[in-house]
Amino acid sequence: MRGGRLYYQVLQEYQGQILPDWDKRVRMVKSVMERLIPASGLTDANWEVFVIDDPQKNAFVIPGGKVFVFSGILPICGGEDGLAQVLGHEIAHNVARHSSERMSKVFFLIPVAWVLELFYGLPAGFTNMLMDIAFLRPGGREQEASSRSAGSCIVAG
Repeated sequence: MRGGRLYYQVLQEYQGQILPDWDKRVRMVKSVMERLIPASGLTDANWEVFVIDDPQKNAFVIPGGKVFVFSGILPICGGEDGLAQVLGHEIAHNVARHSSERMSKVFFLIPVAWVLELFYGLPAGFTNMLMDIAFLRPGGREQEASSRSAGSCIVAG
């Protein structure tokens, strides 16, 4: 599964904060995704939607169709149309393969981080922190610009 390690890392980090399917916020996000998926060209992905009860104003999509929306962004979206803009933007990152681009830029750092953890006593989880910085944080400005030109509205990145 593409994005597998990151997917399980996010699920573990936010366990206990992932809202149940019956929550109205989850139903809204899933409703928006049902309309966006056919337009994405990624209909073969195994789409899963998670809403995390957290004040962060962020959303992201991991390759393979794993969607994470923090509840803190929902009031900013102002409803389904605004949420569709945010999620469309995040899906555009996947269509543009930005995670692969970022991975190629930090790929050499992962073994270095492991060595530093193992032999130099850096705290356990240093590699996870590096992955978090590389993948969960907002994309670079050039990636944001290419997503914008792909037709997405920049609301959150």
